Amino acid sequence: MKILCPRKSVNKQPLLDQFSIIKHPLTTESAMKKIEDNNTLVFIVDILANKPQIKAAVKKMYDVEIQKVNTLIRPDGAKKAYVKLASDCDALDIANKIGII
Repeated sequence: MKILCPRKSVNKQPLLDQFSIIKHPLTTESAMKKIEDNNTLVFIVDILANKPQIKAAVKKMYDVEIQKVNTLIRPDGAKKAYVKLASDCDALDIANKIGII
């Protein structure tokens, strides 16, 4: 039996890049309090993104060290990510650079 089309594995293109993972920063009062008190940035992210992808995207876009990422899905269906920065990075400086504050 002759194979009509050869099977070849092709590298799959990633569905999400850093710009499609992070949609926008959140600028509510509670998010501002997190920036000031907990050294944490708050983002709305793509629903399909997982914690390592979010961590890599923030690290690549803003050139900061990240301690941990917490996520939750809001009742409106959007995913919110709390990105806690390492102690040597200042969330206020990054927020100023982004344009949140």
